[in-house]
Amino acid sequence: MISNKNHIGHETIPQIYRHETRSVHQHEQGYPGWDLRLLQVSEGQFEGEITTLDLEGLKIIKDHSNKAMLKQGELEETSISFSIPLSSPCAPLICQGKHYERGGVLAVRGGELPEIRVNAELDLLCLCVECSSFISLLNGPESDIDGLKTGPNYLPIHIGSQALTQLFELTCHTLSSAPGHLSLHRELRDAFLSHVLDALEQGPVERISPSARKRVVDRARDVIAAHDGEPIAIPTLCHQIGVSRRKLQYCFQDCLGISPGVYIRLFRLDAIHRTLSYGNDSMRVQDEAVRWGFFHLGHFGSDYRRLFGERPSDTLNRARQYPAKSG
Repeated sequence: MISNKNHIGHETIPQIYRHETRSVHQHEQGYPGWDLRLLQVSEGQFEGEITTLDLEGLKIIKDHSNKAMLKQGELEETSISFSIPLSSPCAPLICQGKHYERGGVLAVRGGELPEIRVNAELDLLCLCVECSSFISLLNGPESDIDGLKTGPNYLPIHIGSQALTQLFELTCHTLSSAPGHLSLHRELRDAFLSHVLDALEQGPVERISPSARKRVVDRARDVIAAHDGEPIAIPTLCHQIGVSRRKLQYCFQDCLGISPGVYIRLFRLDAIHRTLSYGNDSMRVQDEAVRWGFFHLGHFGSDYRRLFGERPSDTLNRARQYPAKSG
């Protein structure tokens, strides 16, 4: 459900936007101001929910999905975001090939987002604001965010997920029951920002750069993407990037939690799913399968249904029936 913003005088009253998603492609569209690319890793029908609101210059996004994903993309250069898990991670966070056992805060100050593996059934809260607005909202110098260098940063601290969850629920209730209470909206905004300031003060801030194994994975994925219309054998991939098969296996498993062979299959199936999600009456499933190197249609159909929880024809028929809502 999408609600337009109301206006009182020259003030804008924020509204709540809740969006249920049925594929990673729908899910990646739910972050305003972000350019996301998601790849579903765990098998089965995707179910997600994104709740967004703009609270006096602070964009707040609550994200839940039932499947593990690889997540990357870009954030507006002038923005700063803080991503905070609201549930205990069932597995270590993998970010840029590095493992983080404890839940912490991922802070990104503009530009490219670090690639992370998002665990299934994770509740995530993201606070996003313009850097200049952040400074003005704090009514103080930039020293509070000086430690956050451009790009991804990690704050390995506990930030009080239960308190943040309650604050988010209170905010949603307030916006629904008292949409014109602007002074209260500002108080709620400042309460969110105080959590961020507490995290920055606790430190230390760790600048995240790709690990050596992540750089190997990135080179391999560039080669895989360049062979998008044809399958590529693992030995050929190893030869082109100059590593052994064993090393390639270690790098993918360590950085993405999957083998290179599984990644290639997921990459190709995702490309077909994305195309079918925006399909039309002239599109045929078998043509897309062959174009991406699936020549045994029976095996392709089984792999597709196991990963996405539906047949490829179901995806295409839904796109034909509801073209404006597909994705």
